[in-house]
Amino acid sequence: MQNHEKATVKYTKEDAIITMPIENYRKMCGYFNTFNEAMNELGETMDFRLSELSSMDYLRFSMQHNLGFEKIKGHWSDYKIPDRK
Repeated sequence: MQNHEKATVKYTKEDAIITMPIENYRKMCGYFNTFNEAMNELGETMDFRLSELSSMDYLRFSMQHNLGFEKIKGHWSDYKIPDRK
């Protein structure tokens, strides 16, 4: 599924620079395309295929893993950007 090498986040005064393996970036783009197609279909038909649900779940995992989002303590499903280190 994913290369489990963690993304790195470096902060400058105004920017966050995220570095990740190119294969993870490619996969995230593919998951986004499936998600985008599903959202377009949902907007037109108010329905989407279950196979798209799997890709949306991969997109969610991929974004959390590759962009380094951190789970917020005490929240069931909310994430935050990492604290600047």
